[in-house]
Amino acid sequence: TRRDILEAMAVKENDRHLGVILAFNVKVLQDAETEADDNHIKVFTDKIIYSLIDTYTQWVDDDKADEENAIFKELTPISKFTFLKGFIFRNNNPAVFGIRVDVGKLRQKIPFMNKTGKKIGIIHQLQHDGKTIDSVKTGQEVACSVQNVTVGRQVVEEDVFYTLPSSSDAKQLLKRFMQKLSSEERNILNEIVEIQRKINPVYGY
Repeated sequence: TRRDILEAMAVKENDRHLGVILAFNVKVLQDAETEADDNHIKVFTDKIIYSLIDTYTQWVDDDKADEENAIFKELTPISKFTFLKGFIFRNNNPAVFGIRVDVGKLRQKIPFMNKTGKKIGIIHQLQHDGKTIDSVKTGQEVACSVQNVTVGRQVVEEDVFYTLPSSSDAKQLLKRFMQKLSSEERNILNEIVEIQRKINPVYGY
């Protein structure tokens, strides 16, 4: 009934996987079906209880997998990269210089730090062959631009940098997503955490 849908909506606010309707051997009323569609409430129907449960549990597993991937993609990627010597394209406003990604994946709009843990800035843009690209992987060499940084002051040739996850991002990576990182990325994450905990002892907790 429509009332069941409204109850499922309330439950879904706390747990998307419990805020559903399991209809065993019953007909779903039209107004309830409309309400469910309008509010994105999943309705599972079947005349066989075991089949109903199997369908529901499979959906939960699939949805959790997608949910995990979505959350993981939003986290700061783990990367280590180097300022290439001889590749200074602009000193400031913004600074543009060549980098090589040593480990991991780097993308635009990501904060980064130096080896002492000091935040340098945010990767504004990445370019390859004059074209803006969203991300780069291990071994690739590209140009990056950074606002509010001057080459020769905050950054110099052959500097090594790390991406800088927030403390909450680091916590999720450590506790929930280590299996999604390569062994090299896990090592770099541990380096980042070690560096940051010298500044903030509760970083990543």
